Amino acid sequence: MNLSDEINNLFSRQQEEWELLRTAVSQRSAVREKTFSWGDDFRVKVQYNPARIISTGALIDSKTIEKRPCFLCAGNRPPQQRGISFLERYQILCNPYPVVENHLTIPLHSHVPQRIRRKIADMLSLAELLPDYVVFYNGPHSGASAPDHFHLQAGHKSPVLLQGDHALRTCLMIESTDKEEVEELFEDVYQYLHHLQPEEEEPMMNVITFTEQNRYKLHLFPRKAHRPRQYFEEGNKQLMISPGALDIAGLIITVREEDFNKIESNDIEDVYAQVSLPVI
Repeated sequence: MNLSDEINNLFSRQQEEWELLRTAVSQRSAVREKTFSWGDDFRVKVQYNPARIISTGALIDSKTIEKRPCFLCAGNRPPQQRGISFLERYQILCNPYPVVENHLTIPLHSHVPQRIRRKIADMLSLAELLPDYVVFYNGPHSGASAPDHFHLQAGHKSPVLLQGDHALRTCLMIESTDKEEVEELFEDVYQYLHHLQPEEEEPMMNVITFTEQNRYKLHLFPRKAHRPRQYFEEGNKQLMISPGALDIAGLIITVREEDFNKIESNDIEDVYAQVSLPVI
């Protein structure tokens, strides 16, 4: 049985055993979405998904992180949650607050900080085994709600998640039939971005990997801010959007109905301009 089939079986079993996941998957199939277009070459979908308030509203300051139990450590997970071992150091889990179909969370067994360097090979290996999926990473100040525990995520491909560079936000694209070449090129980009943000332990970024026509593809989105100013506004000025990899690729998640109803193309342009780092 290949890994895709194992994951499909896992989702089937988990929905039978775990009411939270069963309800979440049912609700996700009925989420509301609307699409904005910039010409023929770039689209952004906006999704109303109130269950994601836990992630969007997550406090990630060091004091809050220190006080709360890590929800990705095995001992703190729901007793109903089962998984599949990957590379003998990860656990593939069904995400109980899905954004995309077959949304997975893939935590490392060890409780170590969210840092992507030296782990790109793992992302590419998973993408190779799951040709119908994107595998994605949110940096510790770029959308990760658990910056204290390294984890990847994955979910079924959709066209808006495969879009490359566009004037609205920066996307550095690496593509090759050779996995090691992608790793080496990523390291070069990583070092360059670290030079631009020396104060950060890791350059701010989101990463999406996938395979297409026997080629490895890596999209790196450099970041300069975790959240846009509208996130912190009050009243009608507030737009509660906390962009991660999927948002910056082209699937923006809104957790409040008022935000879903009022967001317009100029808001999307402004949010991207605030959080995306231009790279020349």
